[in-house]
Amino acid sequence: MTVERGRGSGGFWWWMMQRVTGILLFPVLMVHYVVTHLHTSHYVEYDKIAARVATPAWKFLNILFLTIVLLHGLYGVWNVLLDYLSKRPVLRAVLYSIVVTIGLALYVLGLVTIVPFSA
Repeated sequence: MTVERGRGSGGFWWWMMQRVTGILLFPVLMVHYVVTHLHTSHYVEYDKIAARVATPAWKFLNILFLTIVLLHGLYGVWNVLLDYLSKRPVLRAVLYSIVVTIGLALYVLGLVTIVPFSA
């Protein structure tokens, strides 16, 4: 079995997505960390957090964070699995389906939590 490499193999865009999401992950994570952990009072109050999370800007940031983390993390998991499954196409297809299903389930769960949230 030969493995195609290069731009024509279809892997370039996934490789690029992994790099872009890795780069975007850092600033989004820093904004989340600074606002959530550094600019809060010593006591966590539900009303203050709920008011912030319910704003459209924070909903957008949380959906962006969710999307970036899932794409980056699940593609990383898939690459690790590919290292061990390169010669087993049936097992590859089954595990790919499992990874995609887990990703979609987590994304839907995240959206169902973030989008309808109101203070």
